Amino acid sequence: MENTSKNFSERICGLLSFLRQTRNEFELVSEEMDDDHVRMTIRGLAQETNQYEQELKSQMQTLEIKSLSLPGIFNYEELLKSIHTIIYASSIKEVLDTCTRTESFFEKAYRSVLNEYFPYQCLRDVLIYQLNGLKCTFMKMKLLNSVQ
Repeated sequence: MENTSKNFSERICGLLSFLRQTRNEFELVSEEMDDDHVRMTIRGLAQETNQYEQELKSQMQTLEIKSLSLPGIFNYEELLKSIHTIIYASSIKEVLDTCTRTESFFEKAYRSVLNEYFPYQCLRDVLIYQLNGLKCTFMKMKLLNSVQ
């Protein structure tokens, strides 16, 4: 059971790190954007990611899950490159394509935690809520941008 608990802690800490890395990248990218609409959309995504990071930290503290400093459990490099391509997008379609790729990274990161042994139902519920919230945000981005 100790090893299972350690693996669970590693996955949760990896997800926390994933959220921190993506938030940082979204913030950097939004500063470089010329298009106000896209900039505000990316800032909103950064803000939501920050909220989920803080929620996860709070849940970890409540459940006394120690935060581990780990080498990347998730492959950030490809994701961060994908997010960074938004800066050079020449059309809204390219931005949306990048957002679709980014959404799939989020889905994989959350599913890698949710699909394994999970001892805390309250934390599972929070992660499911966060994943659904992110999916909803990406859907809104697609819908709002398809109207323009």
